Amino acid sequence: MKLIIKFLIKVATVIALSYILPVLWSGFSNPIVSTPMDAVKVALVLSILNTFLKPIISFFSLPITCLTLGLFSLVISAAMVVLADNLLAGFQVGGWIAALLFSLAFSFISATVENFIVDKD
Repeated sequence: MKLIIKFLIKVATVIALSYILPVLWSGFSNPIVSTPMDAVKVALVLSILNTFLKPIISFFSLPITCLTLGLFSLVISAAMVVLADNLLAGFQVGGWIAALLFSLAFSFISATVENFIVDKD
């Protein structure tokens, strides 16, 4: 049940960011996702990429991540968003800086909301 709630929080975060980020910064297309079904696809693809591909890339880029004191992990997160952008037709992010901003906002908002809603035991 917690897995479904966490996934729905991620979908709601993608929908919210698709309307908030284009207003805050012009680097985004308006809106980021076309339909709510595209938001479900984005949340699913990002979850799969972050679960399976990101740990592999993080492992192989560990030396550069250590040299940059962990800042390269932000580049890896942005790369996951750009990869999701390339895989999905209904999801547009306007470049690497926009992907980095989306990735930071997505991680922060979804983790905060999950902490307040799901982890209340």
